[in-house]
Amino acid sequence: MSEAIKKEGPVPFTKITAERYISSDYMQRERDQLWAKTWLVAGVSQDVVEPGDFFVFNLEPESIIVSRSEAGELNAFFNVCQHRGARLLLTNAGAMQTYTCPYHGWAYNNDGSLCNVPDEDHFSRGIPKDKLALQSLRVEDWAGAIWVCMDPDAPGLQDYLGPIIDLIEPYRPHDMALVEDQTCHLDCNWKAVFDNFGELYHVEHIHPQHELIFDCPTSTNEFFDGGHTRVLIDGFTVNSRLPIPDDVPPTQWAQMETLGLKKEDYTGRVLDVRRDVQLKKRELGPALGYNYDLLSDGQLSDIVQYNIFPNVVLVLQPEEYWILRSRPHPTDPNKCYWDKFALRMLPDTSIQEKATDKFPALQNRANVSFNLDQTSDGTVRPEHDEFDQEAIIAGEKTMTITLDQDIHLIRDVQKGMHSRGFREAWLNDDEARVQHYHSWIDRYMRE
Repeated sequence: MSEAIKKEGPVPFTKITAERYISSDYMQRERDQLWAKTWLVAGVSQDVVEPGDFFVFNLEPESIIVSRSEAGELNAFFNVCQHRGARLLLTNAGAMQTYTCPYHGWAYNNDGSLCNVPDEDHFSRGIPKDKLALQSLRVEDWAGAIWVCMDPDAPGLQDYLGPIIDLIEPYRPHDMALVEDQTCHLDCNWKAVFDNFGELYHVEHIHPQHELIFDCPTSTNEFFDGGHTRVLIDGFTVNSRLPIPDDVPPTQWAQMETLGLKKEDYTGRVLDVRRDVQLKKRELGPALGYNYDLLSDGQLSDIVQYNIFPNVVLVLQPEEYWILRSRPHPTDPNKCYWDKFALRMLPDTSIQEKATDKFPALQNRANVSFNLDQTSDGTVRPEHDEFDQEAIIAGEKTMTITLDQDIHLIRDVQKGMHSRGFREAWLNDDEARVQHYHSWIDRYMRE
């Protein structure tokens, strides 16, 4: 895989019409041409750490078991009994040595091997247990996530992601702990919500809070082979298209306070906050319990987002990491599931204890990421929370203000796709990541 193509590089054109969002036939073709041939995030690594741990990843009509065998080996199997095709596991996660089919009692070890068949002597053809083991698929553990691939001939995950792997590793995502696990049922195609995270053109229109902590107009887009993209956004600053405020906006106060920066010291020089946040994080990192050694100064203040083909968004900060995933509805192209795994770097007490003598006021004040609304501290796995978009719109649930704002709008995008008045998307240069993504969808759909 080649290196990233910078913003100035050409992006192949593809015509983006409503068919790919509303057609049931197109949705059926995606199952064979797209989902069956790409690497997919099945879940988070911490759910399969100990022998016996398992979770189930549903991408209807497929259901996949990810398990850690008694020998400590990571495995992935199709969740289907080899006897008559029944779903083997009906629970979402847990820990078991064996999986027993609820229909006729065939049992499998958590390494996939068939270990018990009731009335085995009644099978005149015999029971070739090697042949009747659970059907496996490829599985990898990387960046705090478990990745699976149904295609034995597809490139390995290293080749599939290319340079993205080395770009993400300095954030140490595998050392972060899950603090939020949510699924929202959306009234839109899975690509419609994914497209939303492929451009910043909409940000100034529906995310006004971003004007006071990010500078989206100066962001940098990058494009990778395979349909992946990246966007880099300056943080702890303000929108450069707007008048620079005299005082630091409230959206930055909490993090500044944690770092010992006083907002009143920046009256008339708001643009100095970003650099000072970088310096303070570098200085105070050990006392906060964070190891920033592998990160550049810019990475200490800014936010980076990777859109991984075909359906995953990775949002990275030094202390926090989101895995956002869109999944298709089993039967309706106008619906999908929108998953959010939020992970946070837990303060390393071994380095924190050595440093707090120098900065005693920093003890227990380790949250310097942009998002402060998760209640879990990462020491206990949060329960999975599943709800529909109406709960977001009614204010009963939240996925953070930014995602909530997107959810408010995305159903109307899907409705508009059904209009006779819509012919095709007409993208501008700032939406080139959307164009790049759909060009790669076309490659898969033509194969």
